[in-house]
Amino acid sequence: MVRDFRRNVTLFVVDSMYFARSLAPTLGLLICLSGCDINSGLNDTKAPGATQNEPSDPSDNGLGSETTAADAVTVQPTVAPQADAQPADPPSDPNVDVTKLLALRLDEEDLKVGWIRMFDGQSMIGWRNAGNANWKVEDDALVATSGDPGLLCTSVRFSDFELTLEFKGTDKTNSGIFLRCPSSPKDPASDCYELNIAPPDNPFPTGSLVGRVKVKEQVDEPESGEWHRMHALVDRDHIQTWVNGQQAADYTDTAGLTAGLIGLQFREGTIRFRNIRVRPITYAVLPAKNLSDFNTPAGQLKAELDEKGSLVLEGGKGHIELLQPQANCCIQIAVQTLAPNVNSGLFFRCIPGEDMNGYECQIHHGFKDDRRRPLDAGIGAIFRRQPAKAVLSDEELEAYVTVVADGAMFSTWVNGVQVVDWQDARQPNPNPRKGLRTEAGTIMLQGHDPTCKVRFDSLGICPLP
Repeated sequence: MVRDFRRNVTLFVVDSMYFARSLAPTLGLLICLSGCDINSGLNDTKAPGATQNEPSDPSDNGLGSETTAADAVTVQPTVAPQADAQPADPPSDPNVDVTKLLALRLDEEDLKVGWIRMFDGQSMIGWRNAGNANWKVEDDALVATSGDPGLLCTSVRFSDFELTLEFKGTDKTNSGIFLRCPSSPKDPASDCYELNIAPPDNPFPTGSLVGRVKVKEQVDEPESGEWHRMHALVDRDHIQTWVNGQQAADYTDTAGLTAGLIGLQFREGTIRFRNIRVRPITYAVLPAKNLSDFNTPAGQLKAELDEKGSLVLEGGKGHIELLQPQANCCIQIAVQTLAPNVNSGLFFRCIPGEDMNGYECQIHHGFKDDRRRPLDAGIGAIFRRQPAKAVLSDEELEAYVTVVADGAMFSTWVNGVQVVDWQDARQPNPNPRKGLRTEAGTIMLQGHDPTCKVRFDSLGICPLP
């Protein structure tokens, strides 16, 4: 239902509204991990503390203990600890403007259909340089001016999705946007889709899919030195592109590409990108008419659907388990806490039937002193593994959370802004409390405390083949 609705959103409206709203600045698996950026912000209203969700002792039941003291560990470790120990609440990072992050949160109408930002205007969180071009953040844009031809790639893959961004080049710029690609593509006619940015005398001018289809003749050539909009819809085997609102290409693929990274190319001439946004195309689990897709709630937890098909969890420690296992996937939820200081979580790649033995995306709005110091790792954190860079949600308001689990890479967004980009560098282990689990596992929604009351209004999944 969500997939059909999102696929049928009028593209003219999306494209024109995007341009009007995007004047403020805002884009798997690579051979190595460059360090994660540490992001946080400024003072804001402080929320109360809460208990943790997972035990320090792997033999515990997964339901938690008291929060440890702050400032005890390094912020945002890029290598996961071997032991199953919870990092303390991290110290804040004064180098990142959380006011800007809060301003980048997307409008509710965009969040409801799944949009997320791929670039926060101040860091390269979520991106990996697969070459030696001098990619940097400058004037709220990702910029490259020199180096060998190569890509700046997302750290995780996407499958079916919509992409919008703005770009600016010179009259000598030859660049591109690579879709469903490996980190080092060899042939854009077979192992990826290259949405070209190139002069009009190029065999595949701006808006073309290199080696596949040339831009339509009626599309105006973008002027050098000006910002222009690029828009792509990659849905199964159907790829469509637009330049400044004009449809440039409409192509049906026969190569069978199903998922890959998004890459920004530096090849020749200065190139700038900003306002990079992605909308994963998911299928809906919630809202639902019944709970036939779920197991009976475990523990003291009570679970029921309300009149809108939202799932309400209440009454104590426990979880409800989605029956269909997932390995690599994108998960999107809309969740609202219905009581003060609620502690909940979205668990994934769980060992089926066990007590929340999986990776946890934290749901907790609390923070110490300011939003740069989340309590219990913060909403969007991969609990016990990587804290959120800032708390970008509020109690008693709907929060929109996106999780992409792709092999050893994990990325999360809260209200459209990325808060985690982490690699699980532990040794492989079928038990995710002891090491890297890449096997398919179930998704579980958690209730943590007797006073917990939380409502999941939507849950959508996009598998990554």
